[in-house]
Amino acid sequence: MRGSVAQRRDLRSRPLHLIALCAALALASPALAAGRLITRLDLRPGADHTAIALFTADREPLEVTSFSLQDPPRLVFDFPGAHLDPGLATEFPAPAPAIARLRLGQFQRDPDIARLVVDLEQALPAPECTVEQGEQPGETRLILRTVGPALIRPPEVEAGEDAVLVRLPGAGGLPRKVGALQDPVRVYADLTNALLEGSYRRPLEHGPVREVRMGQQAPEGELPVARLALELRMEQAYSFYCEGPDLVVAIGPHPWALPLSDYQPAGRLKGRTIVVDPGHGGHDTGAPAVFGPQPRGPFEKDIVLDIGLRLARLLRAEGARVAMTRDDDTFVSLRDRADLANRLGADAFVSIHCDSCDRPGTLHGTSVYYDHAHSHRFAHLVQEELVAALGTRDRGVRNANFAVIRRAQVPGVLVETAYINHPDDLARLVNPEFRERAARAIAQGLIRFLEEAGR
Repeated sequence: MRGSVAQRRDLRSRPLHLIALCAALALASPALAAGRLITRLDLRPGADHTAIALFTADREPLEVTSFSLQDPPRLVFDFPGAHLDPGLATEFPAPAPAIARLRLGQFQRDPDIARLVVDLEQALPAPECTVEQGEQPGETRLILRTVGPALIRPPEVEAGEDAVLVRLPGAGGLPRKVGALQDPVRVYADLTNALLEGSYRRPLEHGPVREVRMGQQAPEGELPVARLALELRMEQAYSFYCEGPDLVVAIGPHPWALPLSDYQPAGRLKGRTIVVDPGHGGHDTGAPAVFGPQPRGPFEKDIVLDIGLRLARLLRAEGARVAMTRDDDTFVSLRDRADLANRLGADAFVSIHCDSCDRPGTLHGTSVYYDHAHSHRFAHLVQEELVAALGTRDRGVRNANFAVIRRAQVPGVLVETAYINHPDDLARLVNPEFRERAARAIAQGLIRFLEEAGR
């Protein structure tokens, strides 16, 4: 098969040098590095790279030297004059398919040398590496860029009577297309620039999924495409979402209500400023669940405030400076909302809403709006993440002359999470797990936009 793992050159045949790696690259002089204490290591996986950020107690960068070893293949980074905080972890999970694991230790005493070892997968080319000074004081970054396709390991399957969770380790950052097909009924995710470690097929005796399988698809240009397919016994709701570096698909009657594991931040928004705008507030209740002479809640203003607070928490966990147009039941004018984003020179502006229609119970689904052309890609990525994570109907990305995003001069979108006056969508909106999924999906789309735009 063209592009198969078997045809790739074994890393053991490579010469013992560090590809285009940063041999003996120093970001600080040895004199400055003496006695340096490493207090933290952060992993920040992206679509085509992984950033490893190390922080020092004295807020000065590290000196870095590096080399490669074979059998097994690994990259070695030494930090002369540095020692480790006793409470720092010494082993870290693989942040990307090309990386097997990371190990941190004290290689030498007197003089001190701390060492980071990046164990690599045999079947893939070693990543290219650069070293740079981080944006924060005392931050040193090792940037490992993927060379060639990602290697996808077999999925992990948790099957129950009513629901099935399928997890693809390390595939969360890959470009993907998701959807559903008929004859037989199945849902799928196509992962671009991905090679399978091996073909995979697992029948399930019980539950909504008949079989889980993986196979290579026709390439996208020069890039290999791997497909994860779940054949269903009958049509079911489904949800695709990221958990840390992994891609997860949930199948069942209400996959959006399944509990989520703790969010795993990767520091991907350090130095960014984001404005989160929960729509309406105060006397402006937004749309009610039930219209009439005496409208009945829940009301849009309360649901979107909860989603906004969740989104702000996630963005702060990723290192962003977050400003909210409101964090309680307060009325804020549309002009003031946009002015806040403009005054701060925000990297992004997100306004959160619930949709409604004149004929309750007829329309349902999710849509994202933009006004300025520079926000079109932003809206597309947020919509893509929302529909995949929430399992709602895809009502598309639309251009609209809404004042709050028209007045914002920074990249901005208006999110309509779901229809508050449709019974199925309302059941979702009042569920806290759904609101958490919505917040995580918006965050993921925003991160993808800023990384892709290089902002």
